[in-house]
Amino acid sequence: MSCALNRDRPLDLVIIGAGLYGICAARNYLEIHPEFNVSILEESSCVGGVWSSERAYDDFWTQTVIGMAEFSDGPLTPLPEKDVYYDFFPARYVTSYLERYIDSHVYNGQSLRSRINFGCLVDEVKKSADTWMILCNQRSLAIKAARLIVTTGLTSMPNMPALPNQDAFLAPIIHQKDFSQSAFLDSADVINVSIIGGGKSAADIVYAAAKSGKTVSWIIRKRGSGPAAHAPAKGNAIYRNANELLYNRFSSSFSPSVFQSTWLIRFLHQSRLGRGITSWVWSKIDAQYRETADYGRADSEKTGFALLEPDSPLFWQNDSTGINQKPDFWDTIASKVKVYRQDILTLKDHSIQLENGDLVSSDLLICATGWQPSLSFFTSTEAAELGLSTLQLDMDPEKAQKWKDLDEQTDREVVQQFPALANPPAHAPPDTSRTPFRLYKMIASPNDPTIAFLGHINVGNSFRAAECQALWVVAYFDGNLNLPPKTAMEHEISRAVSWCRRRYPYRGASGVWLYYDLLPYTDDLLAHIGLTSHRKRGLKDLFSPCFARDLRDLQEEYKAKSGEGGELV
Repeated sequence: MSCALNRDRPLDLVIIGAGLYGICAARNYLEIHPEFNVSILEESSCVGGVWSSERAYDDFWTQTVIGMAEFSDGPLTPLPEKDVYYDFFPARYVTSYLERYIDSHVYNGQSLRSRINFGCLVDEVKKSADTWMILCNQRSLAIKAARLIVTTGLTSMPNMPALPNQDAFLAPIIHQKDFSQSAFLDSADVINVSIIGGGKSAADIVYAAAKSGKTVSWIIRKRGSGPAAHAPAKGNAIYRNANELLYNRFSSSFSPSVFQSTWLIRFLHQSRLGRGITSWVWSKIDAQYRETADYGRADSEKTGFALLEPDSPLFWQNDSTGINQKPDFWDTIASKVKVYRQDILTLKDHSIQLENGDLVSSDLLICATGWQPSLSFFTSTEAAELGLSTLQLDMDPEKAQKWKDLDEQTDREVVQQFPALANPPAHAPPDTSRTPFRLYKMIASPNDPTIAFLGHINVGNSFRAAECQALWVVAYFDGNLNLPPKTAMEHEISRAVSWCRRRYPYRGASGVWLYYDLLPYTDDLLAHIGLTSHRKRGLKDLFSPCFARDLRDLQEEYKAKSGEGGELV
């Protein structure tokens, strides 16, 4: 471990998780309070979370481009031209970037790395009086903290499906999280590789296996949400790539977002003319990516390639969305991969039998099946009280009814504001066994001002979200935010949940799916703090892509608004 944690005096701040959000939370807090005792608890042996060296592999590339996949105070070092495609690049460069970052940031004589306690598995978190108690490593280590930030995120705990008769399956079964640490693609004994899942992570692994010369079968559940859409990496007009095209305030306005209410948003989503323009724009985008993939190419029925076409329009994100950062991606999949859109009937020996009778030979089964909630160190009662997602069955009936009534009210408000959300296309039923997250600004518990949750959102660019969330938490803990009464806070929380369910009918049940809404969301956070240095002048503010460097003056702007100790001047 890096720091001595067994002490009677509580630490000023403990951060759970040393991924991107945890690193950013520590840096932002220490920039304002360099003398505070801040420690980070990390379960694994390295930093980065999804970007860690434990999870990177050659064909795992960023979904975020150079200039955006970095923090505002430290640009990426120049990358080799061979490793850049429309400014997308291999994830391993993010890994090394974060490793350098934690060494180069030093506060009060301690680097960020020296504050990270590796190998700390959090078992339980509870509060006694005004102090948080964090129990780790089978409760052999107890840590006290005045404030707590949880950054375990949504991609920490693997979701391994219970497959029929899997005990009779003689081949290895692994989760996508362990793919990079396996040597199966280099093994001569592994010839037939099967991947379950339809999302972007599944697509990346399918591509990697196909490029390594394996015989690849891609199985996408018939009853699931379907295959992901893959937008082209190349941009158009004045935008070099897909990120620049998406992450500007003009383009963002075409997504009906609850986080902003500008004249352009009102025109595009409330007037009949504006809704017509919006529908036309999205239809053009949808047609473009489908044309690029060419799902109906020759032999597409024979190989199952045609089954990769998403079921619903790109606007709704029912099937998830990713960026295609490989120029040969579609041709590789079409020529070297057999695609199935079926549910699994049973496993046996070295084969997978599908419900339509097809038998798939397999020497390795990779489950790219997503993630489970990673907040099990709270009891269900505590989770519900804090506003975290928990099983519906564990909810207090009276509180559940209160939220149900409020959600019905705010759902009507959302539909009135955004009429286009009233009638979504057919889609797979969302998982409603769990409650949505109910956090103020998707960060703070309405019932406890000494804890915050960062990174428990789905966005396209986590770097920008991390910086803005982290600075908002600094202002929140410093008491420098104008917070509404609890009833108004709960109404805003409910409205965000109702909007999320309407905006993303399949993915939005969690209440934290914001794929197209990064800029409205982060602008809302910074406006709440009262910061403006990230905005540009005139039309540039509307049309220019939003890069990490745009946030570089926020810390100094916040300091100028605050006195010593973060007190508002």
